[in-house]
Amino acid sequence: ARLYASMSARLNYLSLDRVDVLYSVKELMRKLGNPTVDRMEKLKRTARYLIGKTRMYQIFRWQSKPGRTKAYTDSDFAGCQTTRKSTSGGCLMWGTHCLKAWSKTQGIIALSSGEAELAAVAKGSTELLGMRSIMQDFGHTVELDLSTDATSAIGMVSREGLGKVRHLAVAVLWVQERQRTGEIVYDKV
Repeated sequence: ARLYASMSARLNYLSLDRVDVLYSVKELMRKLGNPTVDRMEKLKRTARYLIGKTRMYQIFRWQSKPGRTKAYTDSDFAGCQTTRKSTSGGCLMWGTHCLKAWSKTQGIIALSSGEAELAAVAKGSTELLGMRSIMQDFGHTVELDLSTDATSAIGMVSREGLGKVRHLAVAVLWVQERQRTGEIVYDKV
C-alpha cells in the first residue's frame, strides 16, 4: 500500500505536465486509500507507458495575442464499471497554446449521456471563467468560447429552465445564465 501510494502520488505530480496520462493517474488516485492487486497492475501499466514514452513536450510557438480563450470538453457516460459515475475531461486553449487540461470523476451519477456532457460543460465553464480572471490580472481581455461534441448539452444550455434534467439543476441554470448574457459562447465541435 505504501509503494502504491508513493508511486501514484509521484505520477499525480507528473501528470501536471504530462496530459497524456491524466485519465490513468486520476483512476489510480481514486483507490489510493485501498489499493488492490488489480490497481497495482494498472500502476505498472502506466509506468511501462511512461518508460516507452519518456519525453513529451508542448511547443509554444510565437503567436499574435489571441482575443479568445477556448475550452473543449467531453465526458464518458457511466464510464466507471463499479460506481457508474462519468468522467469529465477537457482542455483550455489560448490560440494554439494549451494552458490547462483536466480529467475528473463527476460527483453525481448521470441518468443520461446528455446530463454527463452537461456536467462536463459546467466544469469547462468554471475553468474558462477562472482563466479569464487570471488573464485579466495580467492585463489581457479575452472572449470565452466552449466547444463540446454533445448536441444534447448544447440544447440544454440554450433553452430556459430545467426541462427533464433533475440532478444538475443549479449547474444547468448557472450555465444557461452564462450563455444568455453572452459571457460564454457555446458551440458544437
